[in-house]
Amino acid sequence: NALTVMDDCDLALAVRAIVFGAVGTAGQRCTSTRRLFVHESIMDTVCEALVKAYQQVRIGDPLEEGTLMGPLTDQRAVATFEAAVQAANAQGGKVLTGGKRMDRPGSYVEPTIIRAENHWDIVQTETFAPILYVIPFADLDQAIAMHNGVAQGLSSAIFTNDLRNAEAFLSARG
Repeated sequence: NALTVMDDCDLALAVRAIVFGAVGTAGQRCTSTRRLFVHESIMDTVCEALVKAYQQVRIGDPLEEGTLMGPLTDQRAVATFEAAVQAANAQGGKVLTGGKRMDRPGSYVEPTIIRAENHWDIVQTETFAPILYVIPFADLDQAIAMHNGVAQGLSSAIFTNDLRNAEAFLSARG
């Protein structure tokens, strides 16, 4: 489940959608956003905006007004989350924010952003946790190839203001 962010996108719109897709339901839905392909020319800008947004995520009881992210299902899910973060670090990933179990009752973890490479085993593994792997790309063809180069995937989107990019993404080529 990947999103592609082109260098001509509406960044404010993209950031809101990315955060909700990756963090809503604590990443535990089949269509949660797990991979984010970002055009290399805006990689730093997007990462900075996402880190700032993630640090504002209200975590707690999902039945309370204003809460965006609740707990994971159980302690086993927390252990899977921790193992995924550790695996990403071992493969060369860089945690930009999050990555830890929260010190509070329940199965709470910090929503996590990791700069990664698409081919890593952990990036290709479904963890059902709020981990977003951010991956740079040089051109739309490369993003499409990485996007489609997985065994599974239920959702996808592109953020662009260029109709040609949107049509290419939606076409048989995409």
